[in-house]
Amino acid sequence: MGKSDNHPALELASLKFAGAVLVCGECERRSDGPKKLEARAVRKALKHHLGDTRFKLRVVQSSCLGLCPKKAMALAALGPGTRPLGAAVCDTDEAGAFAETVARAMR
Repeated sequence: MGKSDNHPALELASLKFAGAVLVCGECERRSDGPKKLEARAVRKALKHHLGDTRFKLRVVQSSCLGLCPKKAMALAALGPGTRPLGAAVCDTDEAGAFAETVARAMR
């Protein structure tokens, strides 16, 4: 066997959250991105709408998610027992609607 078989087992840590919602940080910097929508405002709206859920989702800003919508911001949600969800939002109200959809899908 090779040298890589001699590594000790990796100890895993338990997490305090069940999934993650990713907010594309590159969308607001693109020239054809949303004009008056910032990733920080979207993260805040998502946290506000996800605050009532019985499970904890971590809301984080990420690098490019690959959706690259015109004049919108890309979002993605990952959680246990559900397929990844994605959306393009144009304002914080749409981000709130995405949060409600994610909460329903991950129950």
